[in-house]
Amino acid sequence: MLSSGLLLGHLTHGTIIESQHDCLKQVDIGEKIIRGVVIDTGKLESGPYLIKVLEAENFPTGTRLLLSQPKHQDVILKHGDIISTKGRFKNIGSIRNPYEFDRKKWLYRQGVTLIFTPSEKLKLSGTSWQYLPFRTMAKWRQHIRSAITLSIAQESKQAQLIRAVVLGERPPRDSAMIHDFRESGTLHVFAVSGLHVGMVGAIISVVLWFFRLPSWAVILGTILCMTVYAGITGMNAPAVRAVIMATVFLSGFLVQRKPVLVNSLAASAIIVLLFDGHQLFTTGFQLSYGVLLAIALATGMWTRVLKPLGEIDPFFPRPLLNSKQEFLLEKRRWLRGSLAVSMAAWMGSAPLMWLHFGIVTPIAIIAGIPLMLIVFLILALAMLSLAVGALWQPAGDSINALNSRLATTTYTLAAAFADIPSGHHYRKPNNNDNHHIIVFDLPYGGGAQFLDVGGGILLDCGHDDTFRRHVLPTLRALRARPDSLIISHADVKHCGAMSQCLKFYDVKQSLIPRTDLRSPSYKKFVKNVLAHKSQLITPSAGQIFEIEPEIFLETLHAPREIDGSGRADDTGLVLRLHCHGWQILFTGDAGYTTEDQLLSSGIDLSADIIVMGRNRDDFTGSQSFLQAVQPSAIISTNATFPQMESIPKTWKKYLKLSNIDLFDQQLTGAVTITIDKESLTLSPTLEGTPPLMITRE
Repeated sequence: MLSSGLLLGHLTHGTIIESQHDCLKQVDIGEKIIRGVVIDTGKLESGPYLIKVLEAENFPTGTRLLLSQPKHQDVILKHGDIISTKGRFKNIGSIRNPYEFDRKKWLYRQGVTLIFTPSEKLKLSGTSWQYLPFRTMAKWRQHIRSAITLSIAQESKQAQLIRAVVLGERPPRDSAMIHDFRESGTLHVFAVSGLHVGMVGAIISVVLWFFRLPSWAVILGTILCMTVYAGITGMNAPAVRAVIMATVFLSGFLVQRKPVLVNSLAASAIIVLLFDGHQLFTTGFQLSYGVLLAIALATGMWTRVLKPLGEIDPFFPRPLLNSKQEFLLEKRRWLRGSLAVSMAAWMGSAPLMWLHFGIVTPIAIIAGIPLMLIVFLILALAMLSLAVGALWQPAGDSINALNSRLATTTYTLAAAFADIPSGHHYRKPNNNDNHHIIVFDLPYGGGAQFLDVGGGILLDCGHDDTFRRHVLPTLRALRARPDSLIISHADVKHCGAMSQCLKFYDVKQSLIPRTDLRSPSYKKFVKNVLAHKSQLITPSAGQIFEIEPEIFLETLHAPREIDGSGRADDTGLVLRLHCHGWQILFTGDAGYTTEDQLLSSGIDLSADIIVMGRNRDDFTGSQSFLQAVQPSAIISTNATFPQMESIPKTWKKYLKLSNIDLFDQQLTGAVTITIDKESLTLSPTLEGTPPLMITRE
């Protein structure tokens, strides 16, 4: 049966893939008028929007597109809105930085291969009746979201956790709570999945049984309530899969047959894959079926292994047990059953967690038991709060206050389990013994570089949002915790998130150009560093910072020695890293003014590689400067706006004539520099530009 499901999934998947590939041919065909229906409104009902094409000239109907609205035309849409507009198709970009979220791959698994950008305002022409239930449940979701956290501070950890457990509304990615639940192996409480749907089903079935309804009514009512719950939480794939599994399993009781879990899993897999073959390749599908299959096959084995835990001495008659001993025996048997299920589930999830996320959490075997009990109580109390609060709000508030205490207990326990030694293990990055520098590719001319030397150095970090999206995922994947921060110059696109870095890392020292620059984010960082009690350094020209044997950082340009505030781009640090005889020059967004000052100083400027941004008000990379540096390669940002921050064609030609390899980050994405004693290797993230190896002459 399972083989049939996989075969059907393969066949339907092939059809979907062929349709998606046909869509890619439409990218270069000018503007088109399309008519479509909104099928997804995003986690918070405010985008990004997915639409299904209903009508378009020479374009397949039923195709899914990601709608990209210009900000000045931003319209709030709802499920089922029928829209018509004119616009262009665009490819979804590949990841431009190592380990960042692969939006293209994720959308591909949602059946989306193109972005549609309207060139005129959207026209709403009605609502599709098929999506009216989704609109209704979206309203219910907003009401429930408010009701279950009423009387609790909305941005508190308690409110975030309650909303995550009940509605699957995940806290911010940089939340310490996410980190603790990940390392305790219980992060799945933040995604509405089979666990949550099963808990809701259990609660509803108990309530219906309490009212003495016949078994068939209990089963049908439970299935209906689980379906509504999945709809309220956004009809996400894990919840839908869980409802299908539960429906198949419980249907066996309706026809008076004892259901078999493995057969129910296989039947539900057939249904899921028949409708969407992409599901087979998603992490959620593999974890859902892998864990349940392991529970079905291995729970019995672990129950036998743990049998002594729930038994008494065979020569001791059970009737002689007193009430306390009988109670303890029952609890031991409950613990045996819970441990057996937990160990079986861990067997199914551990290989997949290691494969997809690079972490294995043996502590989850123990942590899952108390945490899942508390999560069940949080879910039950939230449902009780909704029911009681509808009749008398003060009683609902009291239940929410109790739930808040449970939430506090939950994340406190998760943090405690995460801190247990050897409770979790991360896969070590394959960095061998070489040093690395990652030159990130940030939008709008932003800049950030990570130097894997010493305890780790973060040279610029980008804006708050770009740091979280592009820089932080890489540092987490590499298990890097830089202990030194450097701001090249006071530009929010370079230093906007530095205050965040103070929260994430144990920073020992920070280098800044000077203390009197006017950027708000820069001044905030300087203030926070002083409060953080880490060393704040404003270096002088020629100052050297020893990092490791044969590795040091040299200050070539120190704006604290320049009178006046000046432009931000030209009041920055210019630094040169010396690593095993190699020299890498970091110029930030320095322009002709700074380059001329460096040339006038008469110091040796030679370097093997220049890492540079573009000055917004001045020319960057003058011929005299490049002749003084004599680089083999240049890594440069290339923003499309403003014009001065883009790379001139004449400059590209000059580099080519001078035999200087240019890594234009518009084409290469982030560039990783691998430093070996005998060579430097520059590896772009995007395909199209070959890696470059520089060897000693």
